[in-house]
Amino acid sequence: MFGKLFKYDFKSNYKWYCITFAILLTLSILMGFITGSSLRPEVMERYSDYPMATSGVIVTLYLLFLLLFSASCAVFLSNTIIIIRRFYKNVFGREGYLTWTLPVTPHQILLSKLLSAFVWTLLCMLTMFISGLVIFGIALPITGYSFNDFFKYIGEIPNLWLWIVKYGFLNLLQILSGILFFYLAISVGQLFKKNRIMMAVLFGFLIWSVLAVLSIFLPSLFNPYGLFVPYDYSYSATDFEMMLDLSLIIQIVFELVKVFGFYFTIYFIVKKKLNLQWLTR
Repeated sequence: MFGKLFKYDFKSNYKWYCITFAILLTLSILMGFITGSSLRPEVMERYSDYPMATSGVIVTLYLLFLLLFSASCAVFLSNTIIIIRRFYKNVFGREGYLTWTLPVTPHQILLSKLLSAFVWTLLCMLTMFISGLVIFGIALPITGYSFNDFFKYIGEIPNLWLWIVKYGFLNLLQILSGILFFYLAISVGQLFKKNRIMMAVLFGFLIWSVLAVLSIFLPSLFNPYGLFVPYDYSYSATDFEMMLDLSLIIQIVFELVKVFGFYFTIYFIVKKKLNLQWLTR
């Protein structure tokens, strides 16, 4: 039954996601061709004789970058809105009367929605990454550079894959805690009979403020180097790496506490304090 819940939730807005992904990739292809054509060596030589033409190219590239950035923001903003809207409507809205009559447990309902939101968020990030590769993959060959040289330069960064794994795991936890943060704010807001949305926003802001303060001061409590101590350039590279590793461990533990704390608080609310929106004719 969990698989059916996940499949239903995952497919509910796939058309909108496909459209936004297609728009973003199309803009990336366009920007790749224009950027590559504008930065070819022979074209750059001609620009040296016509300063006004150079200014025009810079303005054009800036506008394209702004358009691409706006499209990227729209992808993530729409993803956030969909996550919030789907959870509220299916769990606490009018659709909640159907949701909670299904022969499933609260864990299955919550986890199916969490997994669906998590996968779509990852796909948004993957689309952003592919968009960047598309731009470089088109622009570099046009300008006379090899795409392999780009990867060769990136590959020379020491311990690159180790850092990707470390901070990639942290990023995954941050995505989960971010989704659960919205779920928690909605769940707390629905405890009130009136002004549910306003109360959800208010408690969301309060929770975010507390977490922001904790994220700043917790490292200073557990980090022997101290958070606000100026960096001592006499530290060796090993000391600096140890500082980063300790900071990373603190962040991972903090995110794990948030994930489990958020989830089981939401579970308690839907299990013991469920307050569905009233049906009106």
